[in-house]
Amino acid sequence: IGAGVIGAGWAARFIENGIDVSLYDPAPDAESKAQVTFENAEHAYSKLTMAPRANKGELRFVNSIEESVRDANLIVEAVPEELSLKKSTYAEVEKTASPDAIITSSTSGILPSELQKGMIHPERLLVAHPFNPVYLLPMVELVGGNETKPDVVVKTAEIISDLGMRPLHIK
Repeated sequence: IGAGVIGAGWAARFIENGIDVSLYDPAPDAESKAQVTFENAEHAYSKLTMAPRANKGELRFVNSIEESVRDANLIVEAVPEELSLKKSTYAEVEKTASPDAIITSSTSGILPSELQKGMIHPERLLVAHPFNPVYLLPMVELVGGNETKPDVVVKTAEIISDLGMRPLHIK
């Protein structure tokens, strides 16, 4: 959720690793702006190796949060750094997402325990803060909140590792 530089970078990383992405951003020009990130990622990936690349995942731009999270196992929130916006996004996510879906925030400055306040399932939320550009740099800080279940951190670290990234669990 969110197709700015970080959200589109996450999407590019997932797609390169064969994972389908449903991307939502309400900005009217979000798709065209995200396309620049996808083109940059494609150019970078094409120069990194001469080895055959994996089959790519599919990208779908969708028209609602509900549509973006309906079948998701991992939800990446990359909306602007405004607590009320993030909380309203989680409220929408929790209406539709599977209770087992992991929710990550790409926030760089809001504590996960603050993000969890008011959630129905706060135990599945953690911060997964990437370095930019997400599609190239492999480090991701993982920070659980007071209510994050330890197995959610472990599962997220596994997913991050499967993307060729290095999770750094910050306690």
